[in-house]
Order: sequence, then C-alpha cells, then structure tokens
Amino acid sequence: MDLLRELTATGVEILYSSQLVPATLDAPDAIPRLDLMSRVTAALVANHLLLRRTGPQRYVVTGAPSPPPAVQVAASAARESAGREAALDEVSVFASRYEFTASMPGEPIGFDGRKIEQVPGAATDVVRAFRIVPGLATNLSARPYVRGALLDDVLVEFDGIPLADPFHFKSFQSVMSVFNPSTVNRADVFTGGFPVKFGTRSGGVLDLVPRSIDSGYEYSVGANLLSYDFGSVGRGQQWPIEWLLSVRRSGDHSALLPLMGDVGEPQFSDEVGRIRWAMSSSSALTLGLIVLDDQVRLTSNAVKKAAMGRSRDLNSWLKWDWTPAPTVHSHTSFAVANSERTNTGNIGLPEVASGSLYAARSFSNLSLRSEWAYSPSAGLTWDFGGEFGREDAELTFSRREVFAAPIALGFGRPLDATVSSNGTPRATTLGLFASAKRHWGALEADVGLRFDGQAYPGFGSRSQLSPRLNWRYDAEDNWRAYGSWGQFTQAQRVDEYRLEESQSMPDSASRAAHLLAGVTHEGTHALYWRCEVYRNHWSAISPYFDNVLDPVSLIPELEPDRVRVAPSDAEATGVELSVQRSIGPGLTALGIYSLSRVSDDVSGRDVPRSWDQRHASNIGIVWTQQRTAASALLGWHTGWPRTPLTAVSATPAIPAYLMVGTRNSARWGDYVSFDLRLSTSVPLRHGELSLWFDATNAANRANDCCVDLSPINSQASVPATLNRIWSPRIINVGFAWRVRGPQ
Repeated sequence: MDLLRELTATGVEILYSSQLVPATLDAPDAIPRLDLMSRVTAALVANHLLLRRTGPQRYVVTGAPSPPPAVQVAASAARESAGREAALDEVSVFASRYEFTASMPGEPIGFDGRKIEQVPGAATDVVRAFRIVPGLATNLSARPYVRGALLDDVLVEFDGIPLADPFHFKSFQSVMSVFNPSTVNRADVFTGGFPVKFGTRSGGVLDLVPRSIDSGYEYSVGANLLSYDFGSVGRGQQWPIEWLLSVRRSGDHSALLPLMGDVGEPQFSDEVGRIRWAMSSSSALTLGLIVLDDQVRLTSNAVKKAAMGRSRDLNSWLKWDWTPAPTVHSHTSFAVANSERTNTGNIGLPEVASGSLYAARSFSNLSLRSEWAYSPSAGLTWDFGGEFGREDAELTFSRREVFAAPIALGFGRPLDATVSSNGTPRATTLGLFASAKRHWGALEADVGLRFDGQAYPGFGSRSQLSPRLNWRYDAEDNWRAYGSWGQFTQAQRVDEYRLEESQSMPDSASRAAHLLAGVTHEGTHALYWRCEVYRNHWSAISPYFDNVLDPVSLIPELEPDRVRVAPSDAEATGVELSVQRSIGPGLTALGIYSLSRVSDDVSGRDVPRSWDQRHASNIGIVWTQQRTAASALLGWHTGWPRTPLTAVSATPAIPAYLMVGTRNSARWGDYVSFDLRLSTSVPLRHGELSLWFDATNAANRANDCCVDLSPINSQASVPATLNRIWSPRIINVGFAWRVRGPQ
C-alpha cells in the first residue's frame, strides 16, 4: 500500500502482517484530504483494519472486528499526529508474527534495519548494535551483560526459536555473533519485565526477527577485512514461498587478532537459512537452519601460553503458523540443536604455573513449543502455550597444573590444581505459560503465570512458578508511564555443569525478582526521552568462576587468579535515561546515561561484580542523506572493578610472596572509546554498490583492563605484573553489491 510507504518514509514505524496487508491492497478513491496519518488510518478502516499506537513513533495494523466510523478514526489520528516531525526509524514487516510482538509487555527497546546500520561496529554483527541500549555492558565480547546479570542469564531467540549460544569463538570471549545485518529484520531487547512466553533465563532477552521483504528478491555479495559473504532474500511471484539465505566465511585472520590474541589463526564460518511456505491464507510452514563452525589456534607468547579450540553448532527448526479464525493465532515449532566444543591449552610460566588443559562438551537438545493467542474482543487478548524439551550432554574436563609456592599462597590455590572429571547428564524440561492482556481506555495491563519443571535422572524432579505483571498508562498522546514486577527462574542446563570442580548434581534453579518503573515522552520538534528505574534481586543463584586479574585470558581455567564465587544472593539497581532529538534535516543526536550498581552477597559482604560500571554514557550523532550516512559514538563508563595485587620480593628473613587484596575492591581507570561509521551507496546499471568504513576505538585510546603475570629473572621468586588494554584501534572496510528483482 503506497500510503503506508509514504507514512513510514516520515519516520513512523508500522508493524503489520504481509498477509493482513498484502501488496495488492488498495485505498478507496474517496479518502478525506487530511494529513497523511489520517489518510492512512481512513484507508485502513475502509479495508476493515485499524492502526493502533503501541509506543512512541510505533504503530501496529490489526483487524477491526467492528470498524469504527472512518471520520471518527481519522479525527483521532489527526490529533495524535499533531506536532510530529520526521525521525530515523523505518517500516518493519513481521510476516504474520506481529500478533505476538505488537504492544509487547515489558517495553522492549527496538532495533530495525536502519537503526542497526547507524551504530558503529555493527556492520558485521547485529548484536554489537545493542551496546547503545541503557543497562547493557560489553567488553571484547559481543555477548552483553544485561543489568549486571551473568552472560548466560540472557536468552537469545531467532524466528521465535531459543538458541543456546549463537556466538563464534565461545571459549575466546565470544567476540561475534552469527547474525550479520542481512539476516535480521528487527530485534527487540528486553532488559527486564519480559513476558511469560520467554522462559529458562533470568536476566534479559534478545528477540531477533528474520529478514523478509514484501515482494521480489534481492541477491548480495560482500566482502570486508573480516569476512566474505553471500546473501539472498525474497518472495516468490508464482509460488507462495519466501526465503532467506546468508553464507559467511572468515577472511584475513589478522582482523580478529586484536580481539583474541597476539599470534594465531582464528577462522569461522556460518550459514543462516529460512524458507517459509504459505500453504493457505491462514497457514504457513517455515524451515530454518543455523550452522556455526570455528577453529582457533592462539598464543600470547611462544613460551608462555597457547590455546586451541574447535566448535561446531547446528540449529534447525520446523515451524507452523496457523490462524484458524480471525481472533486466534498460533505458532508451533519443533527444534533440534547440537553443539560440539573442544578446547586445549597449556601454560608455562617459570615461578608462576605450568600445566595443560583438555575440555570437551557435546550438547544436544530436542524441543517442542506451541504458542497461542486468542482475542475475543479488541480490548482483551489471551496468550498461552507450552514447551517440552530433552537435553543430553557428554562432558570431559582434564586439567593438570602446578603452581609456584608464592602463587598458591597468594591466591589461596593448592600447589597441585590437577582435576579430572567426566559426565553424561540428561534432563527433561517442561514449561507452561498463560497471560491475559486487557485494555481499559488509556490503561493496559498484562498478567501472566509461568510454570517450569525439570526431571534429572537420578536426582529427582524440580519445579518453579513465575508470576509476572506488566502495566502501561498513556496519560496523554505524548506521555506514557509503565511498570513491571515479576519472578524469573533459570534452571541449569546440562551443558553448564562446572566440571572444573567435578559437579555431578544439578544446581537448584536461580530465581530473580524484577521491579521497574518508567516514563516516556515524545514531544514536539522530534524530541523523545525515556527514564527508567529498576531493581533486580537474585534470591537464589548458582556459583560461577571468575578471573580476578585477567578476565579475557586465552585459557582462564589455567590461570592462577581463577576463583569460585558462591553468592548467597545478588542485586542490581539503577536508573537509566535516554534522549533522542532531530536537530536538522537528516541529522539526529542521541544521549544515553545510566547510574547502576550490581553486587554479590558473599559471606555477608557486598562484592561488586567484575562488570559493574557505576556510571555509563553514550553520546552519538547520526547524519543521513538519500545515499550517504555517517555516525559517531562516544562511549564512556567508570572503570570496572579490579583486585589490588602487590608482589613482595624476598629478603634474607622473609621469602617472596604475593599480596592479593580484597577481590574487586579497587577500579580501573575510566573507559573511553570513540567509534565512527561512514557509508554510501552507488547505483549501478545492474544493482547497487554499498561501501562502508567502520572504526572502533578510533582514537586508539589505551583502556586498561587486565593484569598479566610474567616472570622476571631467574633470581626472583615473584612474578612481575603487566597491565594490558581492552582493545587497540580496529579498522574495518567493506562493500556489498546488491541486485534486486521486481518489487
């Protein structure tokens, strides 16, 4: 529909189903000569559809059981559109998925294709764009810490399918995800208060929607310093089929080395594929596939540390979308996942440590999931569903290591840290959930309950209940208040056993309570701001391992600074503020600030988590023209916690020793990074050529991150300490040639 395209070109984001709003849908000739928003609304009403506001600059097209008079709807839309100016978002077509995402409880932060492209560093990895979300913290890893939660506490879904670990180089900081921009149409980031349909993780949710187009096809070939790729997306003209394909292979390995090690040959490849067949106007089948393959061989010094790794992941799924009636929608999927990971390494530091490591993890999961939505009236929706899974793992861990006496004494480690363990844990999981979403004029509430259960052969069964409440109040057209409270549980997956301490019995499920409140305002002059306060409290939490000196070591299991952290509970609190404003034609500025604290209660003492950042801010500017765009981002946060360490040399009376201070009692200096992105596109006789330039840490600032233990001379019994930096300047340039078929 041309009117919809005109409206989205002004910056308004509209979510709709390509089945509900097909490309052939026409507007009646007799459309009132009002503003564009009113004309769109009136045209939809004439086709028995409604345009419903779900957030600032965000609308969804829904069916209208009892279409209101077009004049009344047009007048209402005219009042709502008053004072609106152009922003930078664009249309996102959900291909019949909008019923489960429109007006989603929990107020997620959304990213469409254009917003992803605007973030420096996201040219080859969509997840890198999420670092501008308030409450997210990242280092070298693409995996984000969400409001202080552990990395494993974040759920990642693609096409409605949960993925256990869709990241490359899992044992080496997970420096990139499998999702390049050609595979993702839209992503929603939940930092708290997410709906009951999202279970199994307690920290946050990254919900990614596969890329699709309304009609025609697109083929692309691209290359950059990191990888080469081929992609295709399209929709058949004669057959009711749409497809998505992305194939990527690593390029020059030197582009990855600044993130991973001094010397080495990291290689990766991935494939993302999806075919959707619309069997009828009310039913569709989807077949999906994600494959990751990594090989790593890294050394930090030929005689000090070396690590090798190999991992391969396969995720496949079959999904059935069914709309048996205008008021009923369902998604049912069957997914198969398999992951193989092997890591080996050795360390040889005279007067410090010597040892070797072999670790292998094999994990498989079968899952069946079904979601249903029933809308008996325009103001009420029932969501319910369930999921069943079977997990199997084969785990092997062997560490042979000895420490020098001063090291063992300073870090509280035994002289001989050798351990060997094997396990074949299995589990059967069950999840059931239901929620009711109700509208009362300007007030909307969503009340839900989730049940999760696990059966472990030999260890009995366990279960958890998770009640959740989300509410929203639209005080005026431009003001919105919202809040959330809920319980979130996380059972330990069988591949997450801590084999370096020979864990054989599963932990009790972690439990977190999220409490948040926020307010948003969309004013005139394209000004939008959002403020949110939150408190997340973990009343039960599994132990985890942490490296107090070097969190980005190649082989953390062999480092002498590795400690086991067993909190009795944990808490994250904070306030977040984000502002965006259009300051000229094609020019937008944004600012994000968060004040937060996350700590573990360890033996009655609050200990900041190693990724706690008290203050954090991002300031950015985006300039876009018809075919050219530029963006710059200045990031700053207070330094992450560190553990003081002093090496005391030997005297005739006292042997040398290490003085290790209280864990995380000091801090590194402030972290500052300036990132830049430039892009342009050139029309060709056949297709279009896009060129881009990305610079991360463009100023090459040395941000201290870690302490490396290094022996000094043969006379010394205590190692020297050397501070290392997070990452040097990383430059990436690339191109993509796209050919598009008839739209």
